[in-house]
This record gives sequence, C-alpha cells and structure tokens, in this order.
Amino acid sequence: MINLNVKLEPLTQEAFAPFGDVIEIEGAKHFPINCGTIERYHDLANLDIDTDNGGRAIVSIMSCNETRELPYQVKVVERHPFGSQAFFPLDSVPMIVFVAPAGDAPKPEDFRGFITNGRQGVNYRAGVWHMPLISDRKGQCYLIVDRAGPGHNCEELHFSDHVITLSN
Repeated sequence: MINLNVKLEPLTQEAFAPFGDVIEIEGAKHFPINCGTIERYHDLANLDIDTDNGGRAIVSIMSCNETRELPYQVKVVERHPFGSQAFFPLDSVPMIVFVAPAGDAPKPEDFRGFITNGRQGVNYRAGVWHMPLISDRKGQCYLIVDRAGPGHNCEELHFSDHVITLSN
C-alpha cells in the first residue's frame, strides 16, 4: 500500500502549464465593448475539442450536491481523451485541482494539487488526468466547457493500492 500526502499549492499559470490553462482575468488580454460599458477578457483558454465523428463543444453548469472537506482522500481520477475540459467557479469560491500529465496510468508521485483563489478556473488539456469536481459548499456552481458527442470520452482510474490524501 502506497500512502501519499499531496499539499495544495496556489494555482499559477506557470505551475499549471503542463496540464492546461488557468482561466483568470489578471494578466489577460482585455478591451472595452458595448460602447465601453463592458470589459471583455478575451481568449482565456485554448479549447481543444475533437469535432471529428460528430463531436461538438458544449457549455454546462454543474452544481455540487455533496460537500467534501480537507483532508480529502482521492479514490478515483479521470481523463477525457477527445477534448479539453474547462471549469470556472460561478460563486467566487476557491476550487481544488488535482492533476497528473496526460499519458498512461499515472503513478502517485506524478500528481500535483492546486487551490484557486476563487476567481480562477482551469482548462484541462485533452487526456490530462484529474480528480472529479469536489466542493466544500453544497450548491456551489461551476461553468463547464467540454465536448459532447459519440465515443467514450471519460476514462477512470480507481486507486486500490494507493492512499492519496489532499491537504492544506
């Protein structure tokens, strides 16, 4: 049995670059629109959606039905081989991000844990391993941009011989 404790680190563009994009206003290209009444923060993530064979980009909202608190034991991770997957919190609440690089089944030491500042989201590259969405607040909502279409676009990896715990 392998026991691994992963400390959450602040989410930054540089630290998260191997896994995808940090979605945030700070440092983003922006310009006024609608006669100057709105500031548009433009092109915040590199969406990569496989549109071959009927795939398409979709926008959804997810709401957490159950709460999870730290320390948290990770029992499963997943990846989406046919497209990137973006998450952005709608309630300015920090989000926990747990990832490993795309590729074959990751080893425990391949994972990194991040915590957002509540005004950041993430865009996982296609194939990047990540923990399913959790929140410490029931009803917490997230805007999601990902792929819909034919094909099995979610592969799961269950940990049976590892205990991976996320903590502050």
